[in-house]
Amino acid sequence: MSDPIELAAIDRGGGEPVALVHGGVFHAAPAWSKQIGPIAEAGYRVVAVDRRGHGRSEAGDAPEVSVHLHADDLRLTLELRDISATHLVGVSYGALVCIEFALSWPERVSSLSLLEPPLFTWLAHEPEYKEWFDRFVEIALEKNSTPLEEWLPKWLGLIDSRMAKGLDPSSPSWPIVQKQAHLVFEEEPGWRYEPDEERLYDSPVNTLVMNGDQSEPPMQVIGQMLAERLPNASHLYIPGGGHDAHARTPELFNQALIGFLDQNAKQEKGSE
Repeated sequence: MSDPIELAAIDRGGGEPVALVHGGVFHAAPAWSKQIGPIAEAGYRVVAVDRRGHGRSEAGDAPEVSVHLHADDLRLTLELRDISATHLVGVSYGALVCIEFALSWPERVSSLSLLEPPLFTWLAHEPEYKEWFDRFVEIALEKNSTPLEEWLPKWLGLIDSRMAKGLDPSSPSWPIVQKQAHLVFEEEPGWRYEPDEERLYDSPVNTLVMNGDQSEPPMQVIGQMLAERLPNASHLYIPGGGHDAHARTPELFNQALIGFLDQNAKQEKGSE
């Protein structure tokens, strides 16, 4: 079993910590460019990590990085920054990391905010979505035999067709996609990860599950299922948002997120 590593992170502001965990391709700086400032200005300490292999973080030596190992990297990184408890915010694959962290160390989590968690395994045995799930895995496994510019829109289109159309070689963000897309297949895939059901149903952590109302129906169903299974969860749709609601509709996303953080803050704003 591989040991956890310290992650590179953007650390801004003061107050209760808020850890931001990005998704599959974009590392912390581009992923959270529209959140870091507003959350810090709202009176929180923002720690936006680059997951291992992404951005400025080392890749480590694990042949495949499990969701739990990603969560353990985050645990170590926060400990080294003298953070004993934090609000967790994750998008896409980062939401899986935050779920695993909250189930493993609930005493360290002040609140949990999740955007579009890709808990695809929950759809594998749902008759209405079994065909979608099989198609998703089939396309995913074509990655190494298909040019990235052809493969990515097909795969991402099953999650958010609008987002898929915006990611092509003409996009300003394409160089990051080209550089980091391979990391998606060096970590435990979302179609294999299953959170511990017993701990999930017993989770004491207050949780906000968010979906964009423009995401494909399977993503919205997953969000609904998660909110129903967690005992202290609410479910919210971001109007006009998709899988990238934090980037596409940042004002609405930030309003919902900061409101939820404020509801779960342990300190008065401005106090240490």
